[in-house]
Formats: sequence, structure tokens, C-alpha cells
Amino acid sequence: MKRGSSRSAAAPKRPRSTPASRLPATRRSWQATKLGSIAGLEEVESAVPAPGEGEVVVGVTAIGLNYADVFCVLGLYEAANKHLKEAGDGALCPGLEFAGEVLAVGPQVSTLAPGDRVFGFTRFGAYRTAVVQSEQLLRKLPEGWTDAEGAALLVQGLTAWHGMVELGGAREGSRVLVHAAAGGTGCAALQICASLGCDAVGVVSSEAKAAFLRERFPRCEPLVRSAEPKAYSAQLAARPAFDVVVESLGGGFFHAGLDAVAPGGRLVTFGFSQQYGGSSVDGIWKWLKLVPAYLRRPMVDPGKLVPKNRSVMGFNLIWLTERRDMLVAELDAMCGRGGLQARPPAIGREYDWAELPAALAYLRSGAHTGKVVVTVQRP
Repeated sequence: MKRGSSRSAAAPKRPRSTPASRLPATRRSWQATKLGSIAGLEEVESAVPAPGEGEVVVGVTAIGLNYADVFCVLGLYEAANKHLKEAGDGALCPGLEFAGEVLAVGPQVSTLAPGDRVFGFTRFGAYRTAVVQSEQLLRKLPEGWTDAEGAALLVQGLTAWHGMVELGGAREGSRVLVHAAAGGTGCAALQICASLGCDAVGVVSSEAKAAFLRERFPRCEPLVRSAEPKAYSAQLAARPAFDVVVESLGGGFFHAGLDAVAPGGRLVTFGFSQQYGGSSVDGIWKWLKLVPAYLRRPMVDPGKLVPKNRSVMGFNLIWLTERRDMLVAELDAMCGRGGLQARPPAIGREYDWAELPAALAYLRSGAHTGKVVVTVQRP
């Protein structure tokens, strides 16, 4: 994939737009009218909307995949179910992040112009070849980054920053435990730890992933967790307690992480990949596997938190789209103090547009290191 340079021209004095003739008449999307399996995704074609005030049309060249996308298509993401129910066209187009080239800008857009290379965030709808998004949620690609690297930054970066710093209170000298450390969010969390001066332990499921961490994050201590929660709990008990635990596994591993929290520390949870997402089956068999997992879901006794001086916090990144002021401020903070633009994110595997369902299935398997990205060839 070619590397390019972001434009450094000064912001235009007045809004600019691209002539309609330069915009494609249609765009392609991967979407589902019924949630429940990856196989439910279908490729459709529709008209490209014109940009409104403060909006930008981006010709998408890369799409970052996230575990939230898996939960969306499986029907396990409440916000996605609500979106599908309320959608005027009765379909959900998943996807939260993308990168590409600005094709057109609407009135009152002042920092971007046609031709700029950008990456951005959207509340669903990134599985498209053209996205219309607010200027506030777009940033120019750092110089020298590929489009795939730009598409790999924002969601994991915001997830790691909001959970670990805004909620978890991580700061210089904090001991931080990061689950699923070789994945996109885990790598972002470890990069933030390095920038802030935290002492990090990165939990992975294999020695191969531990080797990846040693190479990319020399200051991080890799921990290959046992497949059994009780044995994993013993692994953590052999180490000093943590000020912040970034938890995304769920199931039996949740309490192992909670028991490792130091007095005054916080466990921040944002996912349940081991509890609900690991199965590769869909349909009725998926629900048969999910019901036992739901019945065995971890419970927290507030009475036990008080004497231990521990906190448990949970969040859903989609909620930040309802607080645009917070989202924009945290986006700038993660790129600045968080150091997430100091070097490009690690890309684990790239798929072509036509392979998007296969890419999502690969992400669901948990076999990846780094970010899974889908690339789009523009005409």
C-alpha cells in the first residue's frame, strides 16, 4: 500500500466544496436487515448524500474493524439493535472508523478541503465506500502514515484513553493491567502507558502474542494467561496489585482481574469477548451457547468493594457520540498526551473490500495481533 503525506496548507478563509461532477453518484455498503450472524451482511448500492452544514464527504480507502462490529452483527449490541429498529431504511451498516480522501465539503467547513487525507469516527456506517461525517470527528492523517494505519487508530485509541485515563485515572507511575494486550485496543493502551510513564503488564493468550509485545513494547511485561480462570487468578496473585485493570474478557476472568486491583484502584470494563464473542457458531446454536454464559456472568457485591477500597466502572464508547464535546476533547488528548500519533498502529492483517465478512470472522476468532483492516480500491 502506498504511503502519502497529509497536506499542510493553511485553513481556507471561506468554505469550499467539490463540484458535484467529482462526487461518485453511488456508494457501496455492507449492511444487514436482520442481525444474528456475519452471513447476514449483504453488499448494496445507494446514492451518495450531499454534505450538509459542517459535514464532509470522504471517499473511504480503509476501514478499521472492531470487536464491537462483531457484537453488532450478532445482535448482541444494544445500541446497534436500537439503530436498526429506528433506521428509516430498515438496515444497519456497521463500522465505527475509517480513513480516506475528502471528496467534498459542506458550508461552514473550515479545516478540511477536497484532496485532504483523513481518518474519522462515526456512530455506525463505516462499512461504506463513501461516508458523510461532521468535520469535528475527522482528523488529517499524520505524515507518512498509510490509510490502513489511519483507520486503525481512532476507536481503539479512544477506548483505551477513555477507559484507562478518563475513568481509570492512570497517570505516571500507575501499575496497569491490560487484557487482550496484543489486539488493537490493548496496543493502544500500552502505547498510552508508555507515553504517560505507567508500569504495564500485558495479558495475552499465547507465547507468540507475548513475543509480539516484547518487540513492540519493550517496557511492558507480557503475561501469557492460563485458559482456566482459577489458574489465571493465581498468576495475578503472584504479582503486585494494580492501580488500573483494563478488562475486556468477562466471564470467569473478570473476578481474577478484580481481585488483582490494589486498594484505591479501579477495574474498568468495556467488553466480554471471552464470555460472549468467542464462539464461531451462529443461529440457534449461538444462543444455546450464550444462555449458559449469561447465567454464569460475573456478579459484583458492592459490600465487598467497600472494605477493599476498589471501584468497578463500565462504559460503552458509543455513548460518547451523545457527548460531542467530550469526544472531541478526548480525541485530541489521546493523540497528544496519549502519544498515539507518535508512531503508526500495528496492522495485523489487511483484507480487500469483497472479503469484509471473512475479515470480521477472522477478528471474531481472536487469532489476530494488532489491527484487522479492510482496504477499499477507489476508481
